[in-house]
Amino acid sequence: MNARGIQILSLASVLLMAGCGSPMSHASPSKHGTTSKKTATHNNTRKSTVKKAGSKKGSSKGGGSASSSSKKLSVIGYWANHKALPVTSLSASSHSLSYISPLLYSITGTGSLTSKVDPALLSEIQKLHVPILPLVSDATGNQAFLSSMATRKTAVQSIDHVISTMHFQGVDIDFEPPQTHLQADLTTFMVQLRDSLPSSDHIYLDIVPHSGGAYDYAKLSPEVTGFQLMSYDEHSQGTPAGPVAALNWVTSLTKRLTKIVPPSKLILGVALYGYEWPVGTTNAVTIPYYAITPSIKSKGSWNTRYQEMTAKIGGKVYWWENRKGIAQKLALAKKDHLGGVALWQVGYANKAIYQELLKNTGKQS
Repeated sequence: MNARGIQILSLASVLLMAGCGSPMSHASPSKHGTTSKKTATHNNTRKSTVKKAGSKKGSSKGGGSASSSSKKLSVIGYWANHKALPVTSLSASSHSLSYISPLLYSITGTGSLTSKVDPALLSEIQKLHVPILPLVSDATGNQAFLSSMATRKTAVQSIDHVISTMHFQGVDIDFEPPQTHLQADLTTFMVQLRDSLPSSDHIYLDIVPHSGGAYDYAKLSPEVTGFQLMSYDEHSQGTPAGPVAALNWVTSLTKRLTKIVPPSKLILGVALYGYEWPVGTTNAVTIPYYAITPSIKSKGSWNTRYQEMTAKIGGKVYWWENRKGIAQKLALAKKDHLGGVALWQVGYANKAIYQELLKNTGKQS
């Protein structure tokens, strides 16, 4: 998932004011009235961290009449508290991003927020002038807080307060794996969240392919800016070796979802990594694109069935997205008039990939 004339409050004071729970560590008939709409005064206080950012708002809305060649895509870049990468590595991707969504908070069982904020990361993003959509994950693993009116209200209020206090541009909600039996409760939560935030704030909901019916798209669609389709990890840890995101698999997902979701509200997930499996096992290790060595690339081959790179070297099998595969995903998003793409995760790619991204998103001729 994370300067410009706005002073960042100290983390301690933010957590105290927001009631964010523990220190730092990815329906009722009255449901519409539990969190009221904000007044014009409240809207005016929700300022952008960058004066230029206003020109980017709304770019996630697709235009069905736009040609695929001129289509401009909104780009969300995720950042998840890297241990190996310094925050300064964000600068390589900053020009290609519309928003950055760093993993900053998790919701506990009581609905409070646990902070994962890295002040150095926030400072770096400010320097880069990239609007922030903090990623809010589920700390419990089962979204138990959704089933209680009280904990839903606490979660909504906590998110609202953090966005307002930190002057973020909205939020990215990442609850996975989704709980099918909580479909109605998730919808209620998203309605309450939309009612609580100013209309100018963006709300993205990350969705897991083949979720078993966890999402009521018809009811959720009016409440969100977009659905971020996690169209990667077709194969990963726990599965046999195989493509990370075969083009035919991704195309099938978008074809199915655009029948029930406006294309302009669908954000296509793009992987910037690959996996390594010991032969005959399901034990996969993530390999960022930048870490795929020249030796691996030289022994790799393009799989025409899945449209992805693969290699077998010694006792290991590799599958990874390369520049060609990523370009195909970007072209698919443009052809289908999707709202944009989401990168998991920035910092994983190299200069060539970011150049490809710029070329295919209309930001660079």
